[in-house]
Amino acid sequence: MAHTGDGARADHVGEPVLIAAGVADLAFSGIGAALKKARALLVRSDLVELSQDGREELRQRGRLALQRYVPASESHVELLARRAASRPGQSDV
Repeated sequence: MAHTGDGARADHVGEPVLIAAGVADLAFSGIGAALKKARALLVRSDLVELSQDGREELRQRGRLALQRYVPASESHVELLARRAASRPGQSDV
């Protein structure tokens, strides 16, 4: 919005317009900061090692998340023992 120097005209701008302009300004400054960080990453000499470390960290976080939210499966040996014990006519010798 161009500034005309007329203060009365600025008072008539609706609140939604001001909020949208504020959000746009915030997004623009955030994008600028992200681009500066990306540029700093590209000039690093250890970029390959950094990406490998990041991938390993993501794998570990994924493993921990699955352990936290997915019920643990029964051990294979325990499953076989239960099946053997549930068979009729089988006696322990």
